[in-house]
Amino acid sequence: MADAPAQARAGQGFPKSRRLLKSADFQRVFAQGRKTYSPEFVIYVLPNAEAGPRLGMAVSRKVGKAVLRGRIKRLLREAFRLEQARWPAVDVVVVARAGARALTLDLARQRLEEALLPQPPKPR
Repeated sequence: MADAPAQARAGQGFPKSRRLLKSADFQRVFAQGRKTYSPEFVIYVLPNAEAGPRLGMAVSRKVGKAVLRGRIKRLLREAFRLEQARWPAVDVVVVARAGARALTLDLARQRLEEALLPQPPKPR
């Protein structure tokens, strides 16, 4: 093979080390993470002790049929893959909402970036 795939060349793949796979990891992020809401997603972010960011996704049947859920997951993985080099060591869990049906790659990147920005403190 003379030409390696683009993602391997760029060093921006999506290996298992960049995925949240265990239920305990998801539960920890849900319980302790900071939430960000948008029409498309609820995004939970929690700092981790790993070497870099990790992504977990929850896309239920309420969002749509299997083809649509797969499309949403592919767009989220690609948005994460493209942006992960700029992010700190955090665990990110994305829970898709009905608004994710109209998701584009640019919108996915924007929502993930917004979730990772520090949030201003809420007035009491």
